[in-house]
Amino acid sequence: MMATTLTRQDSRFYIHTLPNGLQMLGQLIPGMQSAAAVFWVCTGTRDEQQEQMGVSHFLEHMAFRRTQRIGGKVDRLFEEMGADHNAATWLEMTFYWARVLAENVDKAIDVLTDLTRPVLDAEDFDQERNVILEEIARYEDIPTHVLLSHFMWDFFGDHPLAWETLGTSGSIRELRVEQMRDYWARRYGSRNVIFAIAGNFDWDAVVAQVEMLTSDWKPGETGRTALPASFRPASHVYHVPKFTQEQIAIGTPTVARDDPRYFASAVLATILGDDTGSRLYWALYHTGLAESASAQPMQFEDNGLLLVHIATEPGKAAKALDAVRSELDRLQSFDVSDDELARAKAKLTSSVIIGGESTNDRMMSLIRSWLSRGKLETLEELRHEIESVTIEDLRALVHSYPVSPDQVITAVGPLPDGELQAAG
Repeated sequence: MMATTLTRQDSRFYIHTLPNGLQMLGQLIPGMQSAAAVFWVCTGTRDEQQEQMGVSHFLEHMAFRRTQRIGGKVDRLFEEMGADHNAATWLEMTFYWARVLAENVDKAIDVLTDLTRPVLDAEDFDQERNVILEEIARYEDIPTHVLLSHFMWDFFGDHPLAWETLGTSGSIRELRVEQMRDYWARRYGSRNVIFAIAGNFDWDAVVAQVEMLTSDWKPGETGRTALPASFRPASHVYHVPKFTQEQIAIGTPTVARDDPRYFASAVLATILGDDTGSRLYWALYHTGLAESASAQPMQFEDNGLLLVHIATEPGKAAKALDAVRSELDRLQSFDVSDDELARAKAKLTSSVIIGGESTNDRMMSLIRSWLSRGKLETLEELRHEIESVTIEDLRALVHSYPVSPDQVITAVGPLPDGELQAAG
């Protein structure tokens, strides 16, 4: 009798909710010798009070200073097990992850769990405040960061999605440790956390360990109020003489994260502005009008936007902006061919399948699928979603979410307003 060998396509999904409300997701992938795990906290910049802007990111920093059980040895413990690890904060999430050999899964989960339980000590807080202020100052010298910061304010206005993940120097200086403790107690409860793991692991052992480690977690609050943003087309130019390039962002609304047209929006963005062979590639990069030109959808719980970004020499900025507008006009008039659609779907499919061979990517894909569609999806299911997009799907999308003529345009760089707007 021949032995049957399981392949990675024979992976198994797991879904479990602990008694305290914490959601657990897993994908066992045969043949792997490692696993990646994450605690995903459903809170981020948009869940803050505006005067406390930056508290989510600041709190993430505090976790690596000192935790309730492990103390200040988090990085050392990860180093000892040879882990790849990190954390991140953005508008709608904060997460702590690690990738380790299969034999170290229990050790990694132990440390990751404690990372969500920081010791919010006043002295540590004041020391880390200086680190955050230095980080804010550094990012003010990064052109792409300054551009995105201005663009989000221009696009979302008074909506919380416009707020700065790092906070501002003013909000960070005014923030008090008591405010962070209150935010942590509200937003880091068990009902607002998702645990996910992908790779080689024992699911029953993982569930038992996480349940034991989180048994005393309070439920906290969960969710957020849906708040669609109003669209106010306009052009904004920020004169920053210290930058040598002109950075330009052009944005229009698109579907939110859980919209069934999500994959159509991804295909459309690929046709317009992926980094190999897209319309923006040929119209701007290939012609030398821009050093880079790209388009991508950015999806949130209740909003979405199609973002075009170009970086160019100041002397070419007006022509480059005009070229982008021409491509958006052309897309709106809808001349997409079957061949162009096929190429875009092939590129997206390859990205999904190749990325899916990483335990980190699969771990994050579990989170995305669960939050967007309330289920876990195989790579083949994701492939099918992409390949099912039709020309009519794209036509209907640009009808519902026009890319032209109304846009939010933000420019940051050495050009004053009048010179850039010569493109209009």
